[in-house]
Amino acid sequence: MNEGLPREQIAAGAEVFCFGEPGNSAYVVESGRVEVLAADGRPLAQLGVGALFGEVALLDQQARTATVRALEPTTLLRIERDHVQSLLKRADPVIRHLLSLLLARFRSAYPGAMTAPAPGSQAPDQEAALRTLMLTRDLDYGLAHGQLELFYQPLIGFAQRNLLGFEALVRWRHPVLGMIMPMEFIGLAEKTGLIHQLGQWVLQQALADWAQLRSFCHPAAGLPAFISVNLSAPELSAPAIVGQVRDLLNRYDIPPRELKIELTETVIIEDREAVGNVLEQLSALGVAIALDDFGTGYAGLDTVKSLPIACLKIDKTFVQDIGQSLRSYEIVQSAIQLALSLGLTTIAEGIEDEETANRLSEMGCGVAQGYHFARPMPLADVAGWLADAAASGRVHP
Repeated sequence: MNEGLPREQIAAGAEVFCFGEPGNSAYVVESGRVEVLAADGRPLAQLGVGALFGEVALLDQQARTATVRALEPTTLLRIERDHVQSLLKRADPVIRHLLSLLLARFRSAYPGAMTAPAPGSQAPDQEAALRTLMLTRDLDYGLAHGQLELFYQPLIGFAQRNLLGFEALVRWRHPVLGMIMPMEFIGLAEKTGLIHQLGQWVLQQALADWAQLRSFCHPAAGLPAFISVNLSAPELSAPAIVGQVRDLLNRYDIPPRELKIELTETVIIEDREAVGNVLEQLSALGVAIALDDFGTGYAGLDTVKSLPIACLKIDKTFVQDIGQSLRSYEIVQSAIQLALSLGLTTIAEGIEDEETANRLSEMGCGVAQGYHFARPMPLADVAGWLADAAASGRVHP
């Protein structure tokens, strides 16, 4: 890490920064010594090699709380605010909010250095932190009291425009915050250990609903009707998931080929050996494995080669851009050709217009998914959607 930080040479007696100045950087002492002085010039501390200073003003973007000067020729490593801020943006909002509270508590000992925070500068993190804490607290209760729901997004065969199946997508109807999307609470479920309970509920509910959903489907040769369910890294790292899937398929009398498990390359990378073992066992049961967001991950062709992948889901970022970007078009075309050469099926995500659908059909893609055909919907709305889609010609019954 040190090799990437800029260095500053400070002469003996020279000031690094002064009390009250803006704090745009923090420093690590690489060699030499510095002295920390209070606003009135009183010595507070001496810092040697490895010491970090200036971090408070860098983090809270307020004025310096002390003056620092070199006691001897000193080399400092400089840490820029932009770099730290980019890291903090990716941090959990609860952590950011707690950090702001700790910084405020520290600065309460230095009232002369305090300045009014910029309007609204603390509010977004505080609001996000409180929301995250509320969701973390309420998720267990929501699972136990029926607040979670499954929505289903139709999957359409390109060749005949027939309804082949559905992807199950979980939603949380929070009594106070309203409808919560999975990207906001799946991570919380993983952190709190509720992901196994949540995943088991999703799998069980999707397979319980499949008998009714299947009645709407019209499979074609080589493309059986199927229900897709997403599983996370913790779920697919646990060997017990294989038995759970087997038991649920038996309970609802569902042929294994009608279940498709979706996962991303990130899931595989987190624990390749454990996930790989589980995927092999699921594939041996007859369950199809789909690699989601294909084209955006790290493992690429090695994943397709070494694991029992039966389907590639082409990421919507490429699909939605094939009419404007030659590179996106070529990526999608290459993915389709790769799948065809390996005997895999392909699903194009994020189709939002007829022109894109026609292009993908001409390119040889097998299955369509996107708002052009249907948004995710509750089970109760599927019959009405299908009637409307058939009447408009988007889907052929």
